[in-house]
Amino acid sequence: MFRAITRISSPFIALGVGFAAFPKDWRKGNFTSDRKLTSFNQSVIEQIQNTNEYKKLQEDESVTMHYSSQTFPSQHHKNSVGSGILFGPNLMEIDPIIFLNRDQGELTGFYHLGRNLISQDGQIHNGVVSTILDEGLCSCGFPLLPSKKGVTAKLSIDFKNQIPPGSTVILRARVKEAKGRKVVIHGDLETYPLQEGEQPLKIAESRCILVEPKWFRYFSWLQVF
Repeated sequence: MFRAITRISSPFIALGVGFAAFPKDWRKGNFTSDRKLTSFNQSVIEQIQNTNEYKKLQEDESVTMHYSSQTFPSQHHKNSVGSGILFGPNLMEIDPIIFLNRDQGELTGFYHLGRNLISQDGQIHNGVVSTILDEGLCSCGFPLLPSKKGVTAKLSIDFKNQIPPGSTVILRARVKEAKGRKVVIHGDLETYPLQEGEQPLKIAESRCILVEPKWFRYFSWLQVF
């Protein structure tokens, strides 16, 4: 009888211990404002910072600026696409710079894409474009969800052009609808000229439906998400 009870109860005990211990480990990477990844292309960052759009966003008191890597603990960077697998020289060469207006549901993000992110045609792979749009539009919509977190229910992308390698791109996203556990976000991605005489190139238009599963509220006390 004792063995039977132990055999049945042990998995539940282990699961409970795991849930209790995991949040503590998750919080080891403190969310500090000065923590960011090392950017591999400082010259691009300086050029972005010298643009009128960047300066205007920085002066806007309704907008907060952060680096993409600051949105989750450092021990999980290696498991992320943008700050782990695809981050480095000739890949995603800067820690994406994000400006977010939480109240209005508006986001502007700056990215730089290196030559090793190309597909067989020599242009930046559309999978990279999809990743930027998915992560960016979700980040734009998260603040308007009850628990501030959710999952992508549907992502639609209308590809217009391909990105030449070595390009800086800008994402402009805005919330179109926010109702309960559902948020709809639209976004445009285009190249961001840093040299005089260059013209922006529309890369893609996207629409994201972001939802918060009902069971998310049961994990809020664990601070897992």
